[in-house]
Amino acid sequence: MRSLLPSLLLLALLGFPPPALALQLGDAYPDKARFAPSEPVHLVVELSGAPSGGEQIAASISQLGQTVGQCGPIQLKPDSPKTQILACTVPAKDFQGYLVTIRLTNAAGAVLDERATAIDISSDWKRFPRYGYLAHYNVAEGADPPAWIAELNRFHINGLEFYDFQFRHDQPLAGTVEHPDASWKDIAGRPVDAAIVRSFIDEAHRYNMMAMAYNSSYSAYDDVFTNPKDKLPLKWAIWTTPDGPRTVTSAKNLQLQNTSGWSTNRLYYMNQNDREWQQHLFGQMRNLFEVYPFDGWHVDTFGDKGGYGFNGSPVDFISGFRDFIDNAHDTLRKRIVFNAVATQGQERIARSEAEFVYSELWEDNETFAGILTATEQVHFANPRDGFVIAAYLHKEPEAGPVPHGRKFNMPSVLLTDAAIFANSAAHIELGDGNRMLNREYFPKDTRLSVSPELRTALRHYYDYLTAYENYLRDDVSFEPCNVRVKIASQTTSIAAVPNTIWTLARAKDDVTVVHLINLVGSNDPHWRDVWMDRPSPPQLKDINLEISFPKPIESVGWASPDVDGGKFHSIPFRTHNDGSSVWIEVTLPSLQYWDSVFLASPQSPLESGH
Repeated sequence: MRSLLPSLLLLALLGFPPPALALQLGDAYPDKARFAPSEPVHLVVELSGAPSGGEQIAASISQLGQTVGQCGPIQLKPDSPKTQILACTVPAKDFQGYLVTIRLTNAAGAVLDERATAIDISSDWKRFPRYGYLAHYNVAEGADPPAWIAELNRFHINGLEFYDFQFRHDQPLAGTVEHPDASWKDIAGRPVDAAIVRSFIDEAHRYNMMAMAYNSSYSAYDDVFTNPKDKLPLKWAIWTTPDGPRTVTSAKNLQLQNTSGWSTNRLYYMNQNDREWQQHLFGQMRNLFEVYPFDGWHVDTFGDKGGYGFNGSPVDFISGFRDFIDNAHDTLRKRIVFNAVATQGQERIARSEAEFVYSELWEDNETFAGILTATEQVHFANPRDGFVIAAYLHKEPEAGPVPHGRKFNMPSVLLTDAAIFANSAAHIELGDGNRMLNREYFPKDTRLSVSPELRTALRHYYDYLTAYENYLRDDVSFEPCNVRVKIASQTTSIAAVPNTIWTLARAKDDVTVVHLINLVGSNDPHWRDVWMDRPSPPQLKDINLEISFPKPIESVGWASPDVDGGKFHSIPFRTHNDGSSVWIEVTLPSLQYWDSVFLASPQSPLESGH
């Protein structure tokens, strides 16, 4: 289509007013990341173009195809504001996700435009965490609390990790409780503005997002044993051998690379399991919480397994995770999130007072099958626990850095999110407004950009994660009985074998969900894509799907974050018996990255489609 710009410029030069642009829905999203059951729910609708008068905006709220509430309607006038706020009526039941379909209609009732979003009705974030991050806290680095938090709200992010905002690991508060500093430098020597930190917290709370203060469980700066003002006992350190000298120079530490301008050259490993170190660190965190209204503590670890104490006794960090978490929770009366690096100790965390399990995936879990292994371990340790995965897609390859100015590879991002979301977890990846994580040092999030196409797709994926949260990760069963899947002309796998369609069966009450993740077109089993060259899977059309299922089926539905904004569609099905098993046969319209098929037994909540 030819651009209208030259014609519009000509009209302006001749003194004619430009023609009114057709009215459309520019965007739509709830005004908070989550709502308590008793809280008023509002939908923000942004318009583009000019209303002529008589148009109407309304939204339906649904769960698995059944309408359960509504927003609006609002009648538009020619001078109506571009942003409209719709009041919503939503069921009061706690911990529920809903799909919201917004429609713009004309005076005759014809649909002019349609969009989708989602609403989370949850009194607490821990059941369905959607974790984001912040990593820049000064104006020179572009920190903009109102804009950044408003953008993350569009993705329903309900918790934020405040990464590397703290003064020191062993003393997170700069200054004192009575006289806190107005600014300080973080470990990398970057300036941190206290007013911006506080503004980020306030903005997060305005959207019902949890603000989590980052700090490590077992690290201290290089002067911690020699600084005469705040000198700590050497007996709190650890060593690499059970014997040998117990000196500052021999204490176990992490040497930091490229530390020019950094605040410390190394981090000493402290005895995380020592109650005296714990009480010291907890006291330092309490000072921080007295000044800044954080909701909790995001406790980091660096993947180290421990060493030997001052007296030569072994120190096992991993075995001490649960004790540390529970002591921190009981002492501080704050929410605790604890990082299990490379999934080490995550089953212990699942049984602790932690809000949910948070795991970084590294070499042992860099495949799609590794995501399945990690999520199964957490699920079997505590089926009701939430799970957040840190998976850094485009970490620089060992052979050399990827050039700056590159964009995230959309197939890698969407397939990884599909694998994580379908396996009952969330992915910490979105933060700092419109940026994404590409490596474990969060401030490097300026290295790669997010294309408009990827950002639009991710909106749909996070809508989907929220709208279908009860059937993705609300105590779903990982072992539905005797579910087998066959797809005509395609090879399937239950173990994420490359160049197949990965099938996952999950069950929630009387609904069984079969997820299809399209790994066709690549022989690479890894989700990590250091060279950013994973190809898009081929889009499959009119897929003949057969599912062996031991229960009676009343209806079948289909949804995908890649189609119609995740809208639920009832589809017809056929039943046949091959002599040994009963099979349900359906035809799916398409599969790009991820489809979900919902099989409803009698008495289930699905919209009837038979």
